[in-house]
Amino acid sequence: MSAVEPESASREDSGTATLAQGLNKTFTTQGDRAYVFDITCQTPAPHTLTLTLIRGEAANEWEVECGDREADQFNIPVGAPVTARITPPNRDTDGLVMWRLNTVGAEDAEDCDDDITGCEG
Repeated sequence: MSAVEPESASREDSGTATLAQGLNKTFTTQGDRAYVFDITCQTPAPHTLTLTLIRGEAANEWEVECGDREADQFNIPVGAPVTARITPPNRDTDGLVMWRLNTVGAEDAEDCDDDITGCEG
């Protein structure tokens, strides 16, 4: 018999992809805790990537600067699955994209609590 994970338990999903592969991953965002998507990239030369976060019909694009000391963080509320997409710049681009989706308490979401639909004001 397997143990049942409580809804409030912390969930994490993480990984690495080459820039030549890009990123096209769909995440399940269920439970009762908000999520934070952290992403960073490392390249031998300065490079900017476009991250697109998609949920249903809503999508938002963000620029990610490779080589930053801290990962860019995006708040994602509980709900339908979310896709994170980075189109590969080209097949010859060297570098890595590292990402992590982790649950957080609602009080830990900084600024806007939904970086997919965005917040006014």
